[in-house]
Amino acid sequence: MIQPALIALIRDGETTIYIDPFGSVCFARQLIWGQDALERWLAGREPVHQFDTDCEAGAVIDFDAQALLWYSEEEPVDQPRTMQLLDTLIAEAWQGFEILYADGMCDLQIAAGDSISHASQQRLKVIDESVDPLEFRSETLDEESPHCEQFDLDDEEERFAWVTILDADQLIHHRLIGEITSDVIRNEDDPLSRLKSLPAYDVPAEQNVIEAIIVDEPERRIEIWGGRDIRAAAGEMALHWPGWDVQCLETDGYEHQCRFSGPTGTPMTAAEALGTLVPMLLMTENFDPSTMLGELGKSFKGLMAKLVTVVTVLICLPFVIFALISGNWKAGGITIGVIVALVVITFKLIERKFRRGFAATLSEVHRDPAMPDENEPAAAGPLDPQQRRQQLDQLLSRSGLPSLAEIEPHFDSDVPLAV
Repeated sequence: MIQPALIALIRDGETTIYIDPFGSVCFARQLIWGQDALERWLAGREPVHQFDTDCEAGAVIDFDAQALLWYSEEEPVDQPRTMQLLDTLIAEAWQGFEILYADGMCDLQIAAGDSISHASQQRLKVIDESVDPLEFRSETLDEESPHCEQFDLDDEEERFAWVTILDADQLIHHRLIGEITSDVIRNEDDPLSRLKSLPAYDVPAEQNVIEAIIVDEPERRIEIWGGRDIRAAAGEMALHWPGWDVQCLETDGYEHQCRFSGPTGTPMTAAEALGTLVPMLLMTENFDPSTMLGELGKSFKGLMAKLVTVVTVLICLPFVIFALISGNWKAGGITIGVIVALVVITFKLIERKFRRGFAATLSEVHRDPAMPDENEPAAAGPLDPQQRRQQLDQLLSRSGLPSLAEIEPHFDSDVPLAV
């Protein structure tokens, strides 16, 4: 189920908290229009009286400290370059504010209660020590090894971590794994030897890489880059690789790794990197769970119809063969007709039962008091499609990024445009 998002405004030491039902999906679209648009969007909503720990995205805007802290458990994009460009847009929209990205909702809860501590290297000074920064990573390379021979570098949908190792003999090794695992980060069981034993690959295209490590054995230096949680991984590596210089690359990680290893690779243009993000920023409609359930019901019905057809054919096939051999088409036809009728009746009964179940579920969703008011706009910023495009184009221009006209040919066809 799509979870809510939380927005806390701190002004004159007072905190006001709002909830956006189902707002966790593409939460960034509420931030890129700046503080005035966000406050206008919240103006008609009723504040809540406590922090909702069920939220999966949110922001704390501290007008006293001129700081914005935000977090989203489900990023709208998984490519580091696209995340960096999103950060550029938010920074441009919130000029004068310090923009911070939290490690989790626990940081937002701290900030909503105690105001935002000014950050060091874009991290809160107050961090929940009980949170394991590697909690959601695979534990060992052994879990990833079976998949390491299956990566297709020509498949645009493939996602993996890229490992480049310069060994003591000045030889370069390129390896691909699903993600940088906890045992590599924590330097357990000689991870470099185990990485070198994996299948070799050529330099991948940037669009496929979600995170990466560069290991320079002669210099005992490690550089790591990737998505939002990569800073936490770099911090853990610095603790567990004594005698090594561990650095987190904030920008241009792909180009740097290509320069280190030799080949130029296939970097993404800014227009390509924005192609998956911009359609979601332009969306003005809610991500309605009832619509998703309806589509799920339609898909299930179609799948069941195909399955019933296959089963019916398999059941009737022996009777068709019997009729062909015996020449008794009358008996065979009657039997087949009875079977088809029974299957159709059974399918209709099952369909009716599931339809009632879906209807009851949809009714419960619409009766849910947490459902957004139909009269409340689902998104901050302009709701008129042309005005929204125009203002986003202006923001892109101020940020030194390609125009909508340049980005549009790279729009992700899988992202619905509600504009």
